[in-house]
Amino acid sequence: MTTRAVGIDLGTTFSAIAYVNKHGVPEILHNAEGDRITPSVILFDGDEVIVGNYAKQAAVAFPEQVVEFVKRHMGDDNFTFEYRGEAWTPERLSSFILAKLKHDAEHRLGHPVEEAVITVPAHFRDKQRRATIRAGEQAGLKVLKLINEPTAAAFAYGLANAGRNMRCLVFDLGGGTFDVTVVDIEGSDIQVVATAGDDALGGKDFDDVLIHHAAQAFQERHDLDPMSDPVAIHDLRQKCVSAKLSLSRRPRINLFYDFQGRILRMEISRNLFEDLSQGLVARCRRLTEEVLRESKCGPEAIDTVLLAGGSTRMPMIRELIKDVFGKEPATDINPDECVSLGAALTAALESARLAGEAPPIDIRTHDVTSHSLGMVVFREKSLYNSTIIRRNSRIPCERTRDDYVTTHDGQTSMDLWLVQGEEEDPLACNVLGHFEFYGIPARAGTESRLAVTYRYNANGIVEVEAMDLGSGQTLAHRLAAGDVTLEDIAKDRVPMQLALIIDCSGSMYGTNITEARKAARAFVERTAQDSREFAVIAFPGGVKTGLTNQRDRIDTAISALTPIGSTPMHTGMAQARDALKGKAGVQRVYVILADGHPDDPAATAAEAHRIKRMGGRIITIGVGRQVKQEFLTSLCSNPSDYHHCRESIELEGTFINLATQLGG
Repeated sequence: MTTRAVGIDLGTTFSAIAYVNKHGVPEILHNAEGDRITPSVILFDGDEVIVGNYAKQAAVAFPEQVVEFVKRHMGDDNFTFEYRGEAWTPERLSSFILAKLKHDAEHRLGHPVEEAVITVPAHFRDKQRRATIRAGEQAGLKVLKLINEPTAAAFAYGLANAGRNMRCLVFDLGGGTFDVTVVDIEGSDIQVVATAGDDALGGKDFDDVLIHHAAQAFQERHDLDPMSDPVAIHDLRQKCVSAKLSLSRRPRINLFYDFQGRILRMEISRNLFEDLSQGLVARCRRLTEEVLRESKCGPEAIDTVLLAGGSTRMPMIRELIKDVFGKEPATDINPDECVSLGAALTAALESARLAGEAPPIDIRTHDVTSHSLGMVVFREKSLYNSTIIRRNSRIPCERTRDDYVTTHDGQTSMDLWLVQGEEEDPLACNVLGHFEFYGIPARAGTESRLAVTYRYNANGIVEVEAMDLGSGQTLAHRLAAGDVTLEDIAKDRVPMQLALIIDCSGSMYGTNITEARKAARAFVERTAQDSREFAVIAFPGGVKTGLTNQRDRIDTAISALTPIGSTPMHTGMAQARDALKGKAGVQRVYVILADGHPDDPAATAAEAHRIKRMGGRIITIGVGRQVKQEFLTSLCSNPSDYHHCRESIELEGTFINLATQLGG
């Protein structure tokens, strides 16, 4: 039988493609350059689109023509890459990577490749999964199935260790995403028990801590900021990536970097790199401990720790595994290739099943949902997430609720807002959309009852359908169009908590702190409503007042803002997060004012990520010429949430405009 189905690991930094040979063994297919993995980098060169090594090398010379880390933007409607007046979506960009893999595989196999199983991070949400399928279709592939990356890795490992019963933990740290999954392997059955993850945590983030460290050292030495130049950024990234890889083998390296005729030579030790990366490793540990709790087992119950993703080669990750589990991870499978090999096995099984043929191998996989599915309900003028299908439910799965009734005479449609996430506050979850069911027979009052079925299919994609119980008719539905968002609805229904997080480093002394106090008071005056509470936090200096709507307490707290030291922005953000948590159905807004660069950029970025994952909106305001505008923008929930003031005298006007935007 000619195998036309392949397995594809569509990665953030590298991708790979594999197939099952005539002996029933999965094999990696080399690309046209003879490599087993292909950089997930795209170069637009005139009318030509180039994917792979050449594109990666061209990034330094032509940064405006190169796209990297596309996977991090999958399902993001707000992201496009523009070239020559044309805007390219993440799924279309991903289709170029998939098309390159397909073309090279066809060349190696000597026949068309028509079908594929594509891997996705276990933590991918509905929109990201749908976008991945569309990318495959645009590349000319029939996507037989999506399989979670840790499940694919476990599949490959289970085949290699056939006949063994074990509970293993898959620790999958790739270039841009992190998943950790507990899997039971029992004979020919591979059962996922629980999964957790972060689709914004990966090797790129470890690269970034080195990049920010080197850029800061360069600026301190030469008073030049290499992060202000796109070419310089790509050059520095390549050197720091190379340094990271070297530090996995050596205790220290020398970094050499030149920019605008100035040179930086600095020694970077493995210990320093690990110190800079503490916040990232802590996030990996937290999620690992979370999935163990979800699995209702301790570290001692894990027989084998399986590594997937190239970033697991870092010694600090191996040490984390040893520290948590008291054992070395398994080393008998290639972390760069195991995901694509598992995908190839799945592709062979799915292809045989669809063709009505005997499967080439006798192994079955059973996966789970990575996010709870919930419906938004309105209660006591607030929004709540009412969970329908819980996280780590075995897929496919469904649940039907038959308690929906119409609310007025002649009602022929019904609206539902669906979200994915674990938070009680739906604004802290991922909004799937506004579903409108229509075609309900017009009746009097509340006589119409509906049964709505919610489903996760085998791809982890959400499906929903409704039936009018009176007629037995299945109702049509659509994602409701329009400009109204759940946030818009919440503005009229949900109270708001605001944290003012003010830079009180020594450089704020004098006019800067005076203008900051003045601006903060103007902001509170124009924003204050009965439904709004404020907290004031200084960094350094701590919490000046916890949440309150008492104007005298807020004013006293603002008056107490005094420049005293360094710039521990991450500490101020963590204190603000603690001050604003604990109440559901609340909008949380974090307004950060800074005139310099934080002491610990990596910890600051990690804290920003934590706040945003909890549904908080981060707004940053930079003042003066020493501000790292790019970094402050990266902290924001949206790029438009960054505001820059060249002089402190501009602060009051900026804060007043911000108050207007927030409905003040």
